[in-house]
Amino acid sequence: MPDIAVGGGHDTIVAAVDWGGTWIRAAAVSGDRIVRKDRRAKPASLAEQYVTVAEMVLHATADLAQPPAAVGVGLAGVVQDGIVGTAVNLGFTDGTDVAAALRPHLPLPTYLLNDAQATALGVAARWPHGTTAVLTMGTGIGGAVIRDGSLDSGLGGAGDFGHVVVDVYGPRCPCGGTGCLEALVSGRALAEAAGALAEDGLSPLLAARAQLGRALHAGDLQDAAENGDGQAAGVLDRSAFALSAGLRTIVATHDPQRIVLAGAPLAPDTWFGRAVRTHWDRARPRWARTELHHVAEDEDAALRGAASYALGRLAAARSGS
Repeated sequence: MPDIAVGGGHDTIVAAVDWGGTWIRAAAVSGDRIVRKDRRAKPASLAEQYVTVAEMVLHATADLAQPPAAVGVGLAGVVQDGIVGTAVNLGFTDGTDVAAALRPHLPLPTYLLNDAQATALGVAARWPHGTTAVLTMGTGIGGAVIRDGSLDSGLGGAGDFGHVVVDVYGPRCPCGGTGCLEALVSGRALAEAAGALAEDGLSPLLAARAQLGRALHAGDLQDAAENGDGQAAGVLDRSAFALSAGLRTIVATHDPQRIVLAGAPLAPDTWFGRAVRTHWDRARPRWARTELHHVAEDEDAALRGAASYALGRLAAARSGS
């Protein structure tokens, strides 16, 4: 897949969709401005999801001065050349041409990319020059590489930093690999670690919270570490060490001007965020000039990024490139 330039056509209305495992969000976007948006719970069946996405796009773009020129869809799955290889949380288990499946409901040019890539494009817009690597941390680990405003996506999956191997003897990852960053550092992995500490009685604070009947998450580990819990601190420190190894790999392969960490757990004022920066200072190559940044939560970044991607693909299609 060629690099896709971001931006341009600031007066053009584009529809954007953030199609996640729990929520579907849609918006009308003009330039970097969200004109109107909608959010709905993701229906269970794939057929219902197609209808819901189309309805949300039409609702978000209704009664505007001009119809949308295209639709950009950030989707929680592996997307290569517009084909969704797998998106288990959405119901896709093999290669699916989602744009073609949407066409009977939504007759507009539709362009797909991974949701983490969409978020990265939205986040990286503030750094239009040079190479920016964005690493996102939520339930999983994702990311993208943007060079001078263009998404460097390879065949579609480049920048999927969650599946950089940082421990060849590590745990199995849902992707089928072993020792992936996502298996060690993701919100899912940290939530499982918190649950294990609570179940084994190794962390009084986490055990007490588990007894309240709610699922533990990465934030509970952070709270426990901040309150002097050595077991929780140990889990987070090992995870921070693994993440620093992943950052070193990003530097070695892309040598970016900056790595942007996106996600609340990675904020520099959290226990985990501080540990990541401590390990990074020790692990970074001596020659590396890469700067480390953090961006606050921005739920609209994926929508802006998907819209920019669609504009770039539409311009490329019209020019025949």
